[in-house]
Amino acid sequence: MQKYVILIASVFIQLSLGAGYAWSTFVPALKQNFGFSIAQTQTIFGTGSLAATLLIFIGGRIQDRFGPRIPTLIGGIIFGSSYILAGYSSGSYPLLLLFIGVCAPVGVGLCYLCPIACCVKWFPNRRSLVTGVAVAGFGGSAIIISQFGEHLLALQVSVLTIFKYMGFVFLTTITITALFLQDPSQEINDAPVTANIKTFDLFQDRNFWGLLCGIFPGLCVGLMTIGNIKPFGLSLNLNIAVAGAAVTILALFNAIGRISWGIIGSVLEGKKAILISLISTALICLTAPFVVKNTATFYLFAIMAGFNYSACLVLYAAEIANHYGTEKMGTIYSTLFLCNGIAGFTAPLLAGKIFDSIGSYAPAFLIFGSLSFISIFLFYFIYQPAKLEKEKTCIIPILNQ
Repeated sequence: MQKYVILIASVFIQLSLGAGYAWSTFVPALKQNFGFSIAQTQTIFGTGSLAATLLIFIGGRIQDRFGPRIPTLIGGIIFGSSYILAGYSSGSYPLLLLFIGVCAPVGVGLCYLCPIACCVKWFPNRRSLVTGVAVAGFGGSAIIISQFGEHLLALQVSVLTIFKYMGFVFLTTITITALFLQDPSQEINDAPVTANIKTFDLFQDRNFWGLLCGIFPGLCVGLMTIGNIKPFGLSLNLNIAVAGAAVTILALFNAIGRISWGIIGSVLEGKKAILISLISTALICLTAPFVVKNTATFYLFAIMAGFNYSACLVLYAAEIANHYGTEKMGTIYSTLFLCNGIAGFTAPLLAGKIFDSIGSYAPAFLIFGSLSFISIFLFYFIYQPAKLEKEKTCIIPILNQ
């Protein structure tokens, strides 16, 4: 029973931490009321992705050493307080960049891996599925927050007041649910296969580089789309209600996709599931400039973009647990996830700058779609866990002779 309570608590934590996925909801209001450019709003979003990633790198190591509860409590206080302070910024760009672009992501970074690693340890035979369920909250967060935000914005509530409301909810939710997090006894967990692994060792491992080649383009496409989905809809001359609804649709299928990819990853070999996600990402991104022209195709794009992006947050974490073990999962996954910071800082901002310059997102889709297409082949040929495992199996008997 305890492991299911922990799983539920993990979902609530992730529901709060995923607030950044709803950022596109507030972009038009910041632009209209405080004179922000699209590039400025995406700088806040991109800086947040970078800051969160750097702190995930640190938070993963804290989690491995002290367990999930302490970093989640500290991170939750920082995260909720940052949104409250943003509400008192008077619309100042430097202050919003500080509180939402830097401080809040620090809280996300400290918290993010804790519930994931904790749940994977409690469900060793359902790693892909439980990872998908745990992070579904992160993806689904924007469903609630975007609807909440759109409703209040329609009632002429200030975007800064909305940030205050969000902050108080986040602070309360995370600090309470963090108290339920607890690692299982060693008997429940698997053997510490990677107890002595060091970060430097990972960068000499071809399989780590293979995973990196796969996850980076998917993160670029997903974060670029999440940060710009509403402005993208407006650029197609769709009305603001249609464009705003796409935030919710993308978030819904981001959440559904996490559970779906968890199921797919439980049925298929991890490498095959990742290849399917990469092919889908490349196709959707490359065809978007030529196909997305009206409400129906725009919504279809939002559905597929959310679904494809969700694979990045499920399949790679589960594959790391399967290939390297769970003992140092926080350390290994947080190292791989460093590329999220690069992706989040460059892709949304580049797309925003391209749009500010020429009034179109087409070049951005073609750039990152091509990157995704190349990654299919890089991942396929570089990531060879089965081959290396076979070589190791053959070597061990020789060494024992």
